[in-house]
Amino acid sequence: MPTIQDPTLAPPHIHYSPPEGFNIYLEFDFPGSWIFSEYKEEDENTLTLGFADPRFNTLPISADNPYPPPNDFGRIVIWVSPSDLGQTSDSELEKYMQGYSKEPMITELKGYKIKIDTYDAGVLEYKLKDIENHISTMFVRRMFLIINGQFHQIYYTVAEKERGGEFDQGYEYFFNSLKIVP
Repeated sequence: MPTIQDPTLAPPHIHYSPPEGFNIYLEFDFPGSWIFSEYKEEDENTLTLGFADPRFNTLPISADNPYPPPNDFGRIVIWVSPSDLGQTSDSELEKYMQGYSKEPMITELKGYKIKIDTYDAGVLEYKLKDIENHISTMFVRRMFLIINGQFHQIYYTVAEKERGGEFDQGYEYFFNSLKIVP
């Protein structure tokens, strides 16, 4: 469930360390005003971390309808699950590049590689025009990283018109604070 904080009471930044007993190898900081959620699926050994623009609190979400209406607020989702045999950051990047190149809602597809600490990561960037879920064209960045047999996928999205804005700057802070922990 999302953790909702009064922005005036939140610290400027919150440090995230991996939960006890789970094989996640990322540590980072994120803005204290962001909405944070953590969901662990015991049977699938999957962890999902979510961060959202504080404006998500203004959307009409209820127990009967937990899905927000179309919006253009920024989000980051991190999925961590056991990697498949032979899975690499390169293979994930290639798989998504091929699949998304045929998707009519996706334009300006760009893939590249980076290093996070000493680990290779594949990065896929594109613009998404999905009128069912977003009121604006969205900029999306997906990162694929395999660490000690765990597949980490970081999915970042923000409205194209808000690139360079407050949520985008928060993402830069988050990304620059990423550390791989043993």
